[in-house]
Amino acid sequence: MKIGKLCVVIISAIAALYYSTTGFTDTGETLLFNAEYQGKYSGMTIKSSRKLYLQENGQLRIESKIKNFMASIEERSDFSLNNGILQPHYYHYKRKIMAFKADEKLSFDWEKNVAQYRRKDKPEKNRDHAIELGILDPVLYQLQLQRELYSGHDDFSFTFVKPSKVKTLLFKKTGDETLKVGDKTYPAIKVERINLDDEKQTRIWLIPELNFQIAKIEHTEEDGNSYSIFLTGYTSHEKLLDVIYSKQPETSSSNTDNSVTSKQAAPAEM
Repeated sequence: MKIGKLCVVIISAIAALYYSTTGFTDTGETLLFNAEYQGKYSGMTIKSSRKLYLQENGQLRIESKIKNFMASIEERSDFSLNNGILQPHYYHYKRKIMAFKADEKLSFDWEKNVAQYRRKDKPEKNRDHAIELGILDPVLYQLQLQRELYSGHDDFSFTFVKPSKVKTLLFKKTGDETLKVGDKTYPAIKVERINLDDEKQTRIWLIPELNFQIAKIEHTEEDGNSYSIFLTGYTSHEKLLDVIYSKQPETSSSNTDNSVTSKQAAPAEM
């Protein structure tokens, strides 16, 4: 695999996985959670941060920033909750890998039920996709995975808009394990992607005690290239549970207590 393409694969896969302190920002927004990750592939260190904001108008935003000496990626998703369902409104993706740059946008028109993909430097790639409530953007499906596990579900189907198509990913819960983050060991839930059309393998671990935050990802491409990332720090706001997890269209018997505000963790030992 060429180095440029490989960097895209590695960094894009963790782009939806973010840095700051919890509380209120200088704009009056509330930072609901901040998760930091690091990983390594072929000697190359990867670091990323994932932040979820509650805005004063009740809308929500996820931002991620990823950077190393070769590349950087920024993603943003503006969304809301419609009767407990994540509803994307705007998605922005910026990537720079050496001399290669990309700037892509998705705008969701819910009156017309259309998602418009636009790329200014390559207008021939512009697409309009038919959508319905429940369809996500490339960032939100991982947040929805956290919500599904909170609700006690074991099998998951996520449909989201990509530049060229609308794609569905299937996951299932495959076990309960433990992960060490800093000096503490946490019970963790392991889920795996169910592949129907390729040989890629994706495994994700989430920690219920840390509000079902994604704690580790392992991914293997069809050509055998693989990488992993792990959680190194996490903080959350007391409003997170009520805003994101409690307001869901279906409730479950899950009684996990996520009300703690976790402290900054040292690098995980995996």
